Amino acid sequence: MKRYTLYMYAFALSAFALASCSKELTEGLDDVNIGVVTDDNVMYDGMIVTAKKGQPVEFTINGEPDFVTFYSGELGHQYIYKDRTSVSAEDVTDAELSFYLYRDTGSDFGKGNARDNNTLDIFYTYADEGAGQTGFPGLAKDNFDADYTAVKDFEWTTMVDHDEFYSLGTNVVSAVNNGAFTLPVKDYIGKNLVIAIAYNKDERQNPSATGGQATNQHAYYFNTMNITATLRNGQEATQYASSFKFTALNLDDKSYTTVTNNTSGRWNLSSASAGNFFIHSTGSANEWKTSWLVSDPINILACEPDQGVSVKNISQDMPTYSHTYENVGTYTATFVVTNGNYKHEDRGVYQIVVNVTE
Repeated sequence: MKRYTLYMYAFALSAFALASCSKELTEGLDDVNIGVVTDDNVMYDGMIVTAKKGQPVEFTINGEPDFVTFYSGELGHQYIYKDRTSVSAEDVTDAELSFYLYRDTGSDFGKGNARDNNTLDIFYTYADEGAGQTGFPGLAKDNFDADYTAVKDFEWTTMVDHDEFYSLGTNVVSAVNNGAFTLPVKDYIGKNLVIAIAYNKDERQNPSATGGQATNQHAYYFNTMNITATLRNGQEATQYASSFKFTALNLDDKSYTTVTNNTSGRWNLSSASAGNFFIHSTGSANEWKTSWLVSDPINILACEPDQGVSVKNISQDMPTYSHTYENVGTYTATFVVTNGNYKHEDRGVYQIVVNVTE
């Protein structure tokens, strides 16, 4: 099978050079170009690269750029949205909060037994004066007693019924197989949507405190919690749980502390940027914990900027880069190449239209 290399030059090239900079500071991008290796699965008709679904497209990186970043053109990886942090309400046709949920592998999870399933509650609220809906007033975050009273006494709306917790899996695979918990949120745009998660909201004690059998509390794991807005053009804009700015309220020591390890009865938000967070179990020999996790008002129109993939840095020699498109469609593959140092930078944007077929 013969393989040919097609060289594609920059559709748009922007240089941020200072007039006084000399060639000895950086070689610039004069010799840089992006190519595509053609074969039976990747072809070129003069304007568009055509590739078969599931077959690698091999790009060649010619010249000596210091840094190269690749945007495939797929959802979440489109160069035109690299700086986008919000979308317009008029463009949103639908919006949904979703997440997967699972627990630890401890037994005794049935209804009415020592631990039951009221260890966890998931709530939401919003403000709509016209409909007589009063939203959560927010947290001061410097007065624990006042904040805890406000959270505990507020009339929240239940998002997930307790009966749905009985079928929770004990790992992320089972959680995904069981399906995501969802809440339509398009109607709450601009209405101060707030999410609250309560761990042991009824402040129940370990049964051992009243002469019963010592019992531990379960751990609960939230996976890929996000709000995804569907836009009129069919695109999607997503924001993950870290953008909800959750605040923990820990009753045992009246603190707002979160952790980065497996501390009993404390929320770990270290992976919230991917929508993943959890509260660790409390051992049977310990007092049970009560802890809430309450968001700030959520901007449903917010979104994460699209991300590129770093495929080369100054210490690497990367003559080719391969990417596989798994879905039929037309994509704008973009390479951002940069040469420079602390005094001078040249930057080029190279774009290739890739049509993916069956």
